[in-house]
Amino acid sequence: MKQKYKTRKYSGKQLLFAVLDTVICAAVAVFAAMIKFYLTGDAIAVNFALCVMYALLLAAAFYGGLLMFVMISRSFIIKNNRYYRAFLIATTFAFVAHLFISIVSPLLVAPGLTAVIIVRLSRKKQDAFVFNLVETCMTFCVLIYESTMTDGAMYMAVGNGADASLYIWQLTVITVISVCAGAFVPVAMRDKTGRLHSMVVGLETTVAAVLLYVLMSLSYSDISLALSYSWLVAVSAIFPVIVAQFAVPVLEKIFGLVTDDRLIELTDTRRPLLRRLASEAPGTYNHSLAVANFAEMCANAIGEDPYLARAAAYYHDVGKLSNPFYFAENQAGYNPHDDILPEVSAEIVRKHTTEGYKLCHEYGIPEEVACVTVQHHGTLPMAVFYERAKRLTDGEVDIRDYSYHGVCPTNKIAAIIMICDSSEAAIRAMDHPDGERVDRLLRGIIADRIARGQFDNCSISLRDLDLIRQTIIGAYGGLFHTRIKYPGGER
Repeated sequence: MKQKYKTRKYSGKQLLFAVLDTVICAAVAVFAAMIKFYLTGDAIAVNFALCVMYALLLAAAFYGGLLMFVMISRSFIIKNNRYYRAFLIATTFAFVAHLFISIVSPLLVAPGLTAVIIVRLSRKKQDAFVFNLVETCMTFCVLIYESTMTDGAMYMAVGNGADASLYIWQLTVITVISVCAGAFVPVAMRDKTGRLHSMVVGLETTVAAVLLYVLMSLSYSDISLALSYSWLVAVSAIFPVIVAQFAVPVLEKIFGLVTDDRLIELTDTRRPLLRRLASEAPGTYNHSLAVANFAEMCANAIGEDPYLARAAAYYHDVGKLSNPFYFAENQAGYNPHDDILPEVSAEIVRKHTTEGYKLCHEYGIPEEVACVTVQHHGTLPMAVFYERAKRLTDGEVDIRDYSYHGVCPTNKIAAIIMICDSSEAAIRAMDHPDGERVDRLLRGIIADRIARGQFDNCSISLRDLDLIRQTIIGAYGGLFHTRIKYPGGER
């Protein structure tokens, strides 16, 4: 297979938008820092220019570091800039909130707030750790600098003020706790989508934060004074879970992000488009469910997102709703293609990919799912209509007139759906499928798509394709098993 995909990271335009987003969020962070400095007192006013320079340097260093991270390691979120923008907004929001909440007490700086929000939005859980680390360190640097500029005379609503040593000690402790929370939360919430799981993780984080605070309090000179503030740590540790419950759905909606929660919603069979498919094209609906079972297992086998694979499979054929009875799975004996020209048949069948894409957007289906509707057939020929046209025509027949005019798969999920779609239909059409026959069939399907260049624009490897083949062979028996024949003759 050609490996064109390796050179397709992101365009200059996409990088420019990422830089602009970074600059805007950095400017907001600097502005917030200057307001906080101004509110601190007159000592800051004497060194205002120095404060501005320090804030600018901090913002350039930390936000620039985030941009470098995504450029090198996370090109996906630059290509899909709405993810990077959402992550930046979550990071900046947490930074600004922590700056002003520290007026009450530095121990109210919510540990892992950025991580708890981003872990629910990101397809890669390490994003939560990195963005949380940057926000935590930037908050620490600003508050330490502020304390230095005011000679440690920090106002605290809880405790009626604090000397430099207590304030800096508390700030250091909560920073350590926040970094630890940012490392723990992505691991604890990885691939977990239960309704109460985030609450359980929040409770675990709270208990761990309080215990860590108590242990670190042993190093402070006045242990009893340090321990008297432990209740603030408990309050601050609960805060991220509460905020995330509101922030995550808002960011999902505003930026159209595809999260595990969103994908689970999309696969609810009570969704309007799936209900239409079940009632108007029941054969296609059942085919989509079977493809989804294959696709989910294949995605797990090669390390892709099983939720995205299942959702893409559910919606990949919704375009057949425009002409459901022109597709074999919805027919009951009569085939309308027998009465029309093959070129007309090809056009009707071909349109289900583009019609599906339109329907997905009409019903608000995310782009990551919608794009599979135009990619799952790529540019493959419709062999039945092509062969029929050759029989009816004396001259040459252009195979492109009897091919799909879609897009070849651009990601592994679309490639999985392409293989599973053809495999499910072909296995179901076999009279007596067995392991050996199914293996030959799958090898032929995969080899044909490789030869036709259908996987040239995605990163799927030959090893991935072999794992997909083996997974389908292992799964087909459970989906198309025979029933025991009872004495009455019924199965």
